[in-house]
Amino acid sequence: MLYATFFIISAPLPAKAKNAAEVFAEVSGSVVVIHNYDKSEKLQSIGSGVILSSGKVATNYHVVEPTGKLTVIYKGREYPSKLLYFDRFRDVCSLSVPGLPESKLLLGTTRELKTGDKVYALGAPQGLELTFSDGIISGLRPVDKGFYIQTTAPISAGSSGGGLFDENGRLIGLPTYFFKQGQQLNFALPVEWILDLPNRIAVQNNTILSADLGNVYQVNALEERQDWGGMILFCKNWIKQMPGSGEAWGYLGFAYLQRGELSLSIDAYTEAIRRRPDYAQYWVDLGVAYGREGQKQKKIEAYRQAVRLNSEYAVGWFNLAMAYVQNGETDKAIAAYQQAVRITPRDASAWYRLGLVFSDGGQFDKAVKAYLQAVRITPENANYLLSLARAYGHAAQPSEAYEAYKSALRINPDYTDAWVYLGISYENDHRKEEALHAYTEALRINPDHNTALFNLGRFYLETGSVEKGMAVYGRLKHLNPEMAQLFFNTFYKFMFPKNAL
Repeated sequence: MLYATFFIISAPLPAKAKNAAEVFAEVSGSVVVIHNYDKSEKLQSIGSGVILSSGKVATNYHVVEPTGKLTVIYKGREYPSKLLYFDRFRDVCSLSVPGLPESKLLLGTTRELKTGDKVYALGAPQGLELTFSDGIISGLRPVDKGFYIQTTAPISAGSSGGGLFDENGRLIGLPTYFFKQGQQLNFALPVEWILDLPNRIAVQNNTILSADLGNVYQVNALEERQDWGGMILFCKNWIKQMPGSGEAWGYLGFAYLQRGELSLSIDAYTEAIRRRPDYAQYWVDLGVAYGREGQKQKKIEAYRQAVRLNSEYAVGWFNLAMAYVQNGETDKAIAAYQQAVRITPRDASAWYRLGLVFSDGGQFDKAVKAYLQAVRITPENANYLLSLARAYGHAAQPSEAYEAYKSALRINPDYTDAWVYLGISYENDHRKEEALHAYTEALRINPDHNTALFNLGRFYLETGSVEKGMAVYGRLKHLNPEMAQLFFNTFYKFMFPKNAL
């Protein structure tokens, strides 16, 4: 069944994405070069930074460590600067730069990002100002406050601390690492860590680093190569060195999960949670492991714990919603999907799945609204348009349904399901010739499409073409005996009118 129902939340949708030239024009005035001199005023390192709306500059901590004399180069002028806030564990800091103009830079959020999204990196590799590159998000690694970003946008030495921007020109992270042994293994820390800097000062002296960044980079490289065995060995060695590391246990659980060793994965995630019980991602991962092992209630409870810990964690709500759907708890699924789209209103798949739940519950007006959100975000998805069309039909909006069907077929002229359901809509409106054309188009594309055969055979019988209907029945009986039996039972009186009572 292609229907589903959704409750709609009125969430603002973004303007059309900017092109590369537009993004560059918008953000280039916010990126600077940072010179770090030693005590003898010899240049010891060069990095990049981003001017915030406050006039402060954000960059990686390793760009200014060891801290000597710091200057910021902006539009050919050198500004003295001082370290303001810093967090060596997260590798992020901010600089006070008197006299530096404020920027109009907009900040995004990593919680709205999806793998595959377009991104742009801007920095000063090798000291070359305003070097611009593009790529996509190839991975999102959950961390406190947001997501660590893996991207294909090239990042070179000197780019650290520059800006990573989304397709609307909003700052989403600071490029921070280039893994030389891998290909396109580039990382950016989340923009949320910049915002959280003032809150981190009080805890720095009392915080024990749970995992050094080098281990994280190494294990991410193993994951990129899908070397699960190597990842397991690496994590075990990591645990020997740092038995209190929740990250080491969490990555070990992930590697076991990929290998299908579910009991070991559950044990590892349990150990990760014991060390970091407040980390929502580990609860989600544990829920995934429970789900694959068939423990439905434990899966749901793990997801629920994740969103209790972090009510803004969209992945937790999304997984919880799917678990509720699988468990037949429709109202709870709707509520969970509503939370997911509230947090990430640009997630077309979440809107679409919300629509499916509404449709399955017969709430077609709400389904239409949810599907519309999905279509506005991803207008070239023919499947979204087909579901929207069917919801329009159930909501007694035939003209809108026809337009949605035609839009789906403009995108994918060979979409057999769209032709079949368009044919059904035509039949319901007594537009028989158009219905026949739609069914025959579906079968031209796929001669063995069971649903198209069923509806074409029914159409022939109901319009008096018994011989043609029987011929279709014969084909259906060969392809799908169960559907053929249903056809026989339902349309017997048309197939054998003289024998019908």
